[in-house]
Amino acid sequence: MASVGGRGRGGPARPGSQLVVLAVLGLVAGVAACTSQVATHGHRLDAAALAQIEPGQSSQQDVIQLLGSPSSLATFDDRTWYYVSQRTESHTFYYRTVVAQDVVAIVFDDQGMVSRVNRHDLNGAREIDLVDRETPTAGNELTVLEQFLGNIGRFNPPAEEE
Repeated sequence: MASVGGRGRGGPARPGSQLVVLAVLGLVAGVAACTSQVATHGHRLDAAALAQIEPGQSSQQDVIQLLGSPSSLATFDDRTWYYVSQRTESHTFYYRTVVAQDVVAIVFDDQGMVSRVNRHDLNGAREIDLVDRETPTAGNELTVLEQFLGNIGRFNPPAEEE
């Protein structure tokens, strides 16, 4: 016969075993938090496909077939196509490090043929300082309370149905 409320099979666990389980889970979570996360963004370039693009021989259609659509076009001239890829590692939640970056710029002539292929990596990248100035705007800056009180009575009453 099985004993009721005894410490046989299926009985309550020892109080210390719950602490061991929590400690192991905490250790696993701590180790997992220390690993870096790698993220790849942009266009994955195939070196063999890129080698097939020859200036004076390849057309825009050839480039699209080999590499796909470009990541972006030049701002003022749509004859330059950019293929951009970037790999980052994040060790903490807010801090990311760029570990690899490739930019391939393909320039076409007036007939749509490749005139040159430029390749840039992370070594040629330059750091850009962001400007934190704000553009001044005319008018008043209203608080939330002023905005709320200013809108009272500005709404049209609901139209009566006929």
